[in-house]
Amino acid sequence: MIRWSKRGKLRRKQCVEYIARESGDWPTAWKWEDAVFDAVAHLEGFPLSGSVVREFGRKDIRQVLLGDYRIIYRVKENIPEIISIRHGHFLIRSPRSL
Repeated sequence: MIRWSKRGKLRRKQCVEYIARESGDWPTAWKWEDAVFDAVAHLEGFPLSGSVVREFGRKDIRQVLLGDYRIIYRVKENIPEIISIRHGHFLIRSPRSL
């Protein structure tokens, strides 16, 4: 099972809306969202397979990269929870800034 936090769901929605607005094409945005789900699907069986988020250096906060985006998740009791999605240019200063 893969969980999505409220913030993770919100960030995914915001990214989809941004991509649709910038591309002028909702199917492109929905295709990106499908790619997000595909990119994290393996976490169900391998929750520690993502790389550690360098800004935190904590083994429980990891990321999966998808193009220019960082899908950030936390592993708790061997269950991955997506906590945010951020564009790679976004500087992460603390877990609150996710």
